[in-house]
Amino acid sequence: MKKFRRLVSEVWYLSRPYFTSEDRKWAWGLLLAVVALTLILVGLDVLQSFSRNIYYTALQQRDVKNFMLGLFWYVRTPDGLVPGFFIIAIPSLLGAVYATYLQQLLQLRWRGWMTRHMLAQWLERNTAFLIAVHEAGLDTAPERESTPGQGPDNPDQRIQEDIDRFAADTLTQVTDLLSNVITLCSYVGLLWVLSGPLVVLGVRIPGYFLWVALIYSIVATLITHLAGRRLIGLRMFQQKVEADFRYALVHVRNNAESIALTGGAAQEQAGLLGKFTSVYGNFLRIMNRTKWLGLLTSGLEVLSGNFALLVGSIRYFANKISFGTLMQLVLAFSRVQGALGWIASSYASLAEWRANVARLATFQRTMDRARAHEQAIERVKGAADSDLLVEHLSIMRPDGSVLLNDVCLTLPRGRNIALTGPSGIGKSTFLRVLAGIWPFAAGRIVQPDARMMFVPQTPYLPLGTLRQALCYPGAVEAHTPEAVNAVLAKVGLAAFAGRLDEEARWAETLSAGEQQRLLFGRVLLTAPDWVFLDESTSSLDEDAETALYSLLRTELPSVTLVSITHRPGLLARQDVQLDIAHFRPAGPAVSALG
Repeated sequence: MKKFRRLVSEVWYLSRPYFTSEDRKWAWGLLLAVVALTLILVGLDVLQSFSRNIYYTALQQRDVKNFMLGLFWYVRTPDGLVPGFFIIAIPSLLGAVYATYLQQLLQLRWRGWMTRHMLAQWLERNTAFLIAVHEAGLDTAPERESTPGQGPDNPDQRIQEDIDRFAADTLTQVTDLLSNVITLCSYVGLLWVLSGPLVVLGVRIPGYFLWVALIYSIVATLITHLAGRRLIGLRMFQQKVEADFRYALVHVRNNAESIALTGGAAQEQAGLLGKFTSVYGNFLRIMNRTKWLGLLTSGLEVLSGNFALLVGSIRYFANKISFGTLMQLVLAFSRVQGALGWIASSYASLAEWRANVARLATFQRTMDRARAHEQAIERVKGAADSDLLVEHLSIMRPDGSVLLNDVCLTLPRGRNIALTGPSGIGKSTFLRVLAGIWPFAAGRIVQPDARMMFVPQTPYLPLGTLRQALCYPGAVEAHTPEAVNAVLAKVGLAAFAGRLDEEARWAETLSAGEQQRLLFGRVLLTAPDWVFLDESTSSLDEDAETALYSLLRTELPSVTLVSITHRPGLLARQDVQLDIAHFRPAGPAVSALG
């Protein structure tokens, strides 16, 4: 019961935002239409059972007229008119088709809304980065600087696959539950009346068929649960190992050149085969468990119809009911037993649905936790031409240990500033704090009201054209073709001028040095007031580095350049050098002025 309450809670947690969203009129309208059609279909099925009674009885009595009327027209009975089988079958068919269509339309709109909603949550406020920080098991050893990695929750799979399956499976399970509850309510009374009493050892049992169906369903459900309960955990684990295997394949594809140069193909192959072994082995366990569960559920389903016929034949051979009534009794039994045994017959799909709900709810809660974590930093906007002040800034690792403590410094406007220090001391994390994306920090920052741009060491090139990669994250329409071509030439990429509108995997097409040159082109197009460069020339030679820094100073004479670097040549050309090692936790607070 506790697991059931948790499942209901998680389904509501994931569903409520859509059914209270701006699309709620469509959501509730389509849902009510599907529910109404489900009610109609169950009602038509009950009515159809009476037409079956008529033409089965007519068949037994060799009554051709009533047989044909029971199939194609209607028959007048003491209880009223009963439409023929096909008179009912036509609206049933149309109702089933439109119920499926409307359910699929609701599923599509639901998936569309959830995808847009989760994508917004994942990308806004740096949530994707924060998830990596919170969930990826960052290396937090004191001598290493934390660097975000790949989170274990596979957000790509959650958004692309699990949302679709959640919308589809939730609607399927809810409509199935509703249909079975309505079916049960509709057929219980009919089964009670049709079965009549049965005397066993002098004991009169009224409505005995109903009790038989109830006992049969309880036993079948219990047996199925015991046989299939491990499927839930196995299917959840299968999703994880499948996603891990897929990510490893993408990782190898993205690093094919490095693997080839280092001769690491054999090791990568072994690693991939190791991950696939987990996929293979777990799926084999699922197959074995599903085999026995399928054998059990199929056996129970086959047994159900014959069991009902066997039990019902007692009154038929006693000449208490007609053949048509016997067939109607068997149908009513199968409907009641099917409704009562819905959990048993749908155990595999319910297990998959529950695993899917758990995965998606975990991802949503992960985003909620990441978005709820705010920096304990007081940010004050200064004048546009003011310096950047950092006062009593403390930076922590995700585990709470101190990386930098009580930092007090001034970054003077319009100067070339170098941040130095041993690798892993916290220079990159310091820039993340200034950018407002590192949540584990406290203190005060007085930041000029100016345009700021952060340039990472590892370039990011979006999918699309080279022009889009150069203008990223701005719109290509914001820059004239002449300006783009001029910038491309200035940063040493004139050879690519004819390929600006070509779509390619530019992260693989361009060398590491060419990608860093492209980032300097972005700076020129954006023309910010402050530029923070995190070893952004590490793949370039010293002459190219000198030329690019001179280019920035020439094209943007008032820009403030803050660089993380270890290169003596670049350090020598800086106006201000700040050694981050002075800000270790054990050291005193330092004020550094240019």
